[in-house]
Amino acid sequence: MDLSGVDLESSREKAARAKAQEQHAEQGDDCTLLFTLPGKQKASHKFKTGVTVAYVKAQLAEAHGLEFAKLKLLLGGKLMIDPLSLADCKGIAPGKEVEVEVSLG
Repeated sequence: MDLSGVDLESSREKAARAKAQEQHAEQGDDCTLLFTLPGKQKASHKFKTGVTVAYVKAQLAEAHGLEFAKLKLLLGGKLMIDPLSLADCKGIAPGKEVEVEVSLG
C-alpha cells in the first residue's frame, strides 16, 4: 500500500481545527454575571454559557468564601437549578450582562 500521496500534517491540522470548533460549540461564548452577594456586596464574573449553575456556585464559593451547600442563585427572582447550563437559563445569552442574586439558605 503506497501512502506517499497522503498528507498526514494536513489531516492533523484539519482534525485539530474540528476539535477546537467542537469544544467552542460545547462551552459556548462568554457572558457576564453581575452578582449581588449576601450583605449587598457586588461582584462581576465572566463565564462560558455552557458551564453549569453548580460550576458557577463553586466558583463563587471559592472566590468569596461562601458555603457552597447553602448557595442559591436567583435570576429574575427564580431559582437557577444546579445541573442546568447557563445557556438553559432564560435571559442569559452570549455577550450579555445579567444580574443574579446570591442568597445563603
